Amino acid sequence: MTDFVQDKEGRIDFELVRMRRKTISIQISDNGQVLVKAPSYVSKAEISSLVLAKAGWIREKSVSAARVNRQKILHRFAQGEPFLYLGKTYPLHMSYDANVRRVCVSLSSNQLLIQTPVVDIKTMEAAVLLWYRENALRLMEQRVAYYSPALGKKPSKVMVREQKSRWGSCNSKGELRFNWKLIMAPPQVVDYVAVHELCHLKEMNHSASFWKLVEGLCSEYKTCRKWLKDYGQLLAFDVAGDY
Repeated sequence: MTDFVQDKEGRIDFELVRMRRKTISIQISDNGQVLVKAPSYVSKAEISSLVLAKAGWIREKSVSAARVNRQKILHRFAQGEPFLYLGKTYPLHMSYDANVRRVCVSLSSNQLLIQTPVVDIKTMEAAVLLWYRENALRLMEQRVAYYSPALGKKPSKVMVREQKSRWGSCNSKGELRFNWKLIMAPPQVVDYVAVHELCHLKEMNHSASFWKLVEGLCSEYKTCRKWLKDYGQLLAFDVAGDY
């Protein structure tokens, strides 16, 4: 249900969800909307009181999330539109050639190039997605291999996946999985995630010992963590659905 509170700064609208849980949580969505999850037995007055107490934080996070959301790129595959790769944007240049067998994607020093035998967004979308994923796997294998000797540990396998809420993971088999969308992040952020998961081969936790390992290989890890928290939602491959 939709509800709201009001203070001297104005009104805060939020979506209230009653569920089986022990505490009240407040979450800010990518577009700045406020979601409050609360136990069924907690009174509306108690919920409103907590929202008011967190009003400053809610407004700050909502404005920040909405601002970042406006920066997200919605692809329509038009000439010159930007594509994100390793923290930089490259304008798209498409060339139509009926003689090529398939869509070819490549990156020059200043453009993302698509050579295509068909002017079809779904076909080009699939080709660019494959190009991103292949480059992401290659990159993560390289970065893991670069840091492995210093840690004295090697993974049994490195993979890329479509992960909605995680940038990487490490399992008991020593397999490292990375979100392919990291290929859009700045290089130092990519390295941080590679180091983070690699360190889990020694410390399968987030203890002080784990973070000491991470810091030893990536001294700017706190800055990179903050970047992912603040701007991670920009690492997206969204295509307009009205074609």
